[in-house]
Amino acid sequence: MRDHLERRARRRRLLARFAVVACLPYLTLKLLWVAGADVGVKDLGSLSRGQWIAANAVTFGMDAIAALIAHVLTRPGGRHVRAWLILFPMWVATGMLVALTVTLPVSQGIIATTGAQNPAASNDMLRPWVFGVVYGGLGAEGLVLLAAFALYADERWGGLLRTRVRDLTDPAGTQGMQRVLTGIALGFLVSSGMLHVAWGLGSDVGMNAQWIARRNAISRTGDLVHGLAALTGAAGLHALVFRRWARVRVRVPLAMAWTGAGVVFGSSGWMDVGRSPATSALLDVGNTADLIAGLLTLCVGCFALTELTADKGRTIPPSTPGSHHLAAASRPEPRPDR
Repeated sequence: MRDHLERRARRRRLLARFAVVACLPYLTLKLLWVAGADVGVKDLGSLSRGQWIAANAVTFGMDAIAALIAHVLTRPGGRHVRAWLILFPMWVATGMLVALTVTLPVSQGIIATTGAQNPAASNDMLRPWVFGVVYGGLGAEGLVLLAAFALYADERWGGLLRTRVRDLTDPAGTQGMQRVLTGIALGFLVSSGMLHVAWGLGSDVGMNAQWIARRNAISRTGDLVHGLAALTGAAGLHALVFRRWARVRVRVPLAMAWTGAGVVFGSSGWMDVGRSPATSALLDVGNTADLIAGLLTLCVGCFALTELTADKGRTIPPSTPGSHHLAAASRPEPRPDR
């Protein structure tokens, strides 16, 4: 068993190192732009130099955090880092990277199949090779970083992740409050999901003429991915908090809620700098709903994880099936699923 754990730890460290390397092209290009170099830039158009530098400084910082987390995942002491320092940025990164790694290949496939115009090839601001460097690097980063994090989470919280939903308890008596917050979040997630699915399938409800004119295969695919993620996240969150899918392991609905809510939060417009006015009021409402849904999901997750991992194995009585899983979650070394 120890040999298996060592092999898994080596795989996690190797994947995390690949993630650090995958971050380098994006970080290098962003750093050059922040420093004033116009490598790969054709024309900033209506953007001022200050807006351009600010936007690139923010995105450089975000990817630098991802690279730092990847580095932490390579270290033996990574399991002892405070959970929130890993989980919050990884949740945001998961949402953004999953949306990117799904949207771009699918939309490029649609463009190749239908002969639709490729926005990257006709972009007036950046040269075509920039999109390959930026999005190719981010796609590779997403795949290896998320794989490394999945192994890390299993090492650190494997007992909890392998517990069945029916065996989860309410050690601090906050489940009622969690259900209230979840009910509100579900309303926002389902509403946003249905709206974005409709947009992804070709509806122009709530759009003005400018917005409709700017639509393309990438934006429609992104809306569809966003909508499906929101609905998936709602299903997973409902199953966890309301104890549905009783015989399913926690890791299944948790992965759905984690990824779905992460995509929604990452797409909620909270980091937009000088967003184009060629949208509509409905998009602003949708972004606000996404932001609220993400924050509510974050609150519920913080309560649940803190309670279940701080209970030191007393969450479920020893005679109850599955109690050994929660006990294992609080031990320094992962235990086999008996």
